[in-house]
Parts: sequence; structure tokens; C-alpha cells
Amino acid sequence: MKCYKFISLLAVFFAVTTLTHAQNAGPCTGSEYATDAEFFRAYASAQSSDATASKKKAMTGARTALENQIKTKAEAAAKSQTKISGENSEQAGGRYKTHIVVEITKASVLTNIVNSAKSDEKLKANFEEGKFKQAF
Repeated sequence: MKCYKFISLLAVFFAVTTLTHAQNAGPCTGSEYATDAEFFRAYASAQSSDATASKKKAMTGARTALENQIKTKAEAAAKSQTKISGENSEQAGGRYKTHIVVEITKASVLTNIVNSAKSDEKLKANFEEGKFKQAF
């Protein structure tokens, strides 16, 4: 749960540089429905013989697309500050098994988030550093 909160918060603070354009034509497409400096947005459509099922499928698709945008942004932000250690071992049949540990200090992530929030005029007005650090 904390991981999802962390990724979500990290992604929001780095959203300023994210820009995605909708490729589909139709309702709920166009620049007003695309990710911009203030919001992550994702579009999906679905079809079904049942209205509720159609809505559920579209919602699942849109949420998945939104999660992927946030995940990609969070991974890019964390990539430069991670430490990776691992070990390979050869298994029977010529297969390999790899064990990897990836780590990043919470302090460096927290510092990057706080600095990003402080440097963005839109976020700065509503950002409460003390409350954020306590929740983090």
C-alpha cells in the first residue's frame, strides 16, 4: 500500500513534464482529455451488450493506462538513484536464475519530491512539507 502511495505521489510531482496525446478519435479525446502539466489523464473505450459491463471494461482500460503513465514516470525518476545488486546461477537444462535487489534511499526520494514540489508554482501553494514527510 505504501508503495502505491509513494509511486502515486512521486508521479504527481513529476507530472509537470509529462505530456501524452490521445490517438483515438471520438468522444473524450483531444487535448482537453490528454495528460498535461496539471493532470494525468487516460482514455479507453469498450463495447458490450450490457451497459454496465461496457462501462466496467472501459474503466479498467483507462485505469490501466493511467497506472502505466504514472509507473513510467516514477521509474524514470527513481532510475538515476537506484543501487542494483544481483546474482546469476545456471540451472539444469541450460536455464539461468537471476536474483536482483534494487534499492533507493527513502531520504533521496523524499528530497527529490520536496524539491520538485517547492520549485513548481502550482504545487508550492498547496504543498505542506511537514504533513508530507509525516505521511511518507
